[in-house]
Amino acid sequence: MTTLSRRHFLGAAAGSVALSAPTVLRAQARELVMIGYGSAQDDPLKRAGEILGKKYPGVSLRIIGGLSAEAIAQIKASRGASPYDFAVMGSPAIINAVDEGVLEPLDLAKVPNAKNIDPRFPPYAYGMGVPISYAGIGIAYNKQMVPNPPKTWADLWKPEYAGKIGLSRPQSNLGLACVAIAAAAFGRPDSDTDFGLAKWKELKPLVGRNPNLLQQMLERGEIGLCPLWHDNTGIAIASGLPLGYAKVTGPGPLILPTMIVKFARTAHNDLIHEFADILLTNESQTFAAQPPYYFGTTVKGIVAPAGAAAFLPSTPEEIASMVSVDWPKVAPNRGKIVEAFDRMFAG
Repeated sequence: MTTLSRRHFLGAAAGSVALSAPTVLRAQARELVMIGYGSAQDDPLKRAGEILGKKYPGVSLRIIGGLSAEAIAQIKASRGASPYDFAVMGSPAIINAVDEGVLEPLDLAKVPNAKNIDPRFPPYAYGMGVPISYAGIGIAYNKQMVPNPPKTWADLWKPEYAGKIGLSRPQSNLGLACVAIAAAAFGRPDSDTDFGLAKWKELKPLVGRNPNLLQQMLERGEIGLCPLWHDNTGIAIASGLPLGYAKVTGPGPLILPTMIVKFARTAHNDLIHEFADILLTNESQTFAAQPPYYFGTTVKGIVAPAGAAAFLPSTPEEIASMVSVDWPKVAPNRGKIVEAFDRMFAG
């Protein structure tokens, strides 16, 4: 695990439902197509798109929900005619996208508000984009099935949770992080993913193909608890579901910064930079931080709203101990990890 003050360097210059490439012709020459979340988490993005459209009449934003890893494969298959212009993307997906050569770095000189970002976050963009928010990875649980939620990751291996645990496939950033977490929870390096997979196999979890499907399994009572993004959990709780969220440690609190990145050869370079700048205004950051999203903010000086402490690091001790996965050592092996996972949990 890596703290948010540690810098990583790459030698060169990651959802919801499965993606299908946009096949409808763009209604106008200035329609921006981006990969988002495919859920209520897109609301801050939609708001920024509306602001951009008011400033530039005729400009519109279309958000496609899906996994970044699937989008990268589609872009590679398009042979330069990408169906997408830009995306929200986490650190591991950025590393994979850089390896595939489908990204171009943002020019921070064209994103004036980037100067206000807390310096602990930009290293996790790997020089490709700007961090607009961060999400926590903790344990979501059904209060009716799990009266005593875990306090650490290693607690998941306690007998009282046997038969109640769910897990996302590592094609998603959530599932990939969980493989690394299982290794770190037992004193191994993040990169010891063989050990992490073996530890998860001990639990015999019920597998969700992606985080949204895993969340649905939790909501239906098919499982009692699972690793989940804090924002997904907060939105579900706000809808009245009997769920709780545990900010587990050992490692943790564990977070994943989210960046705006742009794909190579987009025709909307300047608009994408301006869109990113809008998301970094105090107004946009405050909107994203409000319930039910409770997105972690990246701009300095934004005050977290009441209720955010249930989902995100809030005390000085928690903030000082925030960590992320050592993604440069884990993300490049995503394909092999997914193959091993699928063999291990087939059927």
